[in-house]
Amino acid sequence: MAKTKIIAAGAALVVLIIIAGFSMMSIVQSKTVADVEKSTVTETEESSVSLKWKKAPAADGYYIYCSESEKDDFEKIATVEGGSKKTFTVEKLEQATQYDFYVTAFKKSKEKVESKDYTVVSACTKPKKQTVSKIESTDAGVMTVEWEINPKAAGYELEYIQGDGSNFEEAEKITVGDKAVGDYKLEKLTAEKTYAARVRSYIKYNDETLYGPWSKAGTVKIAKKVEASADIDKSKPMIALTFDDGPGYNDASDKILDVLEKYNVRATFFMVGQNAKDHPDNIKRKVKLKCELANHTWDHNHYGANVTAEDIKKASDAIKTASGGHAPTAFRSPGGNTTDVIRNECKAEGMPLYYWSLDTLDWKTRNADSVYNAVMNNVKDGDIILMHEIYGSTAEAVERMVPELLKQGYQLVTCQELVLAKTGKAPEAGTQYMNATTVKNETS
Repeated sequence: MAKTKIIAAGAALVVLIIIAGFSMMSIVQSKTVADVEKSTVTETEESSVSLKWKKAPAADGYYIYCSESEKDDFEKIATVEGGSKKTFTVEKLEQATQYDFYVTAFKKSKEKVESKDYTVVSACTKPKKQTVSKIESTDAGVMTVEWEINPKAAGYELEYIQGDGSNFEEAEKITVGDKAVGDYKLEKLTAEKTYAARVRSYIKYNDETLYGPWSKAGTVKIAKKVEASADIDKSKPMIALTFDDGPGYNDASDKILDVLEKYNVRATFFMVGQNAKDHPDNIKRKVKLKCELANHTWDHNHYGANVTAEDIKKASDAIKTASGGHAPTAFRSPGGNTTDVIRNECKAEGMPLYYWSLDTLDWKTRNADSVYNAVMNNVKDGDIILMHEIYGSTAEAVERMVPELLKQGYQLVTCQELVLAKTGKAPEAGTQYMNATTVKNETS
């Protein structure tokens, strides 16, 4: 009897083992995998969307599907290997575009088995970063900001503040609700103060406003109202005498000022910053004689592409300090070569640039007769005449030419006065003038 029970128990154990074996084989060979649950969007950027989901039991990995919401045709865009993975960032998406996503799980067998049910989640990428294409002030108290049009935007937000743009915490905000508008004019700003502005685009999504990144801030010095001097007759010829490189280390500059004072005429002086720093009395005399103070870089050691924004800023600061608070209102690059760096800095500081239409070559000849003849034999209405205030021969030529020019009916004015009188508009910051009416906008 006992032996029979043992045999029966053994047989039962064998049956259990066989059943367990079949169960294990059934599990291994199962052709299903659990569905992915709790798919969510965790972050959106300009060109990417990050997804997260709950780990599916026994999954060996996941498939990511994507579709633009308007197209409604899903495409498998990625395979995530590893069942423990539960995040993925979809990249290289279009800005300001709505997308739909879903995630399925798969397990590896002879053929990959994929879960059937899924939950679709939606997200919208943010608008792209804007670019401020122009910021300028050509009218008194007015700043115009221009930016690139974003065809997918619903509109734009503009921030502006007085200062260098390093802090926008207390900035004023303007909403431009038309996506086709790429500029805005701000008025009633403080003349001769620097303002900064930046722009970002926005879209509407699920009753929310999604903003893109702020553009890089642009700055500009606000123009002041410029009126023609009462003693200028627009119907008569006029020219601008200009002098570079001073104030000098000799008495040539003072002799030139003596002539200007004697005949009650004005000129424009493109001064080297470190020279201005060392000769404040000369600078203040120029202000008293109503001459135009102008920037010729800090030390005249850099030309063309080598001129930096700091070369210009440092000279402007030195001239303003030496003059008792009068910032330069014009710029000329050493050698006359102009770059985008130079133009942008001049625009930010509110300075037009001036080339010349008559070159005396006084730096080369160092001869008073040659300088005098270069002017008297070639001068014409609207000319900007290039000379240097550091040569005694130039001072001697000026002493002779000024009374003769006046006798011939020429008015001797500053560059700013010349352009204003001839065009009816104040010269524009960042624009380079060759004479009263001709601009030279290409870089060289």
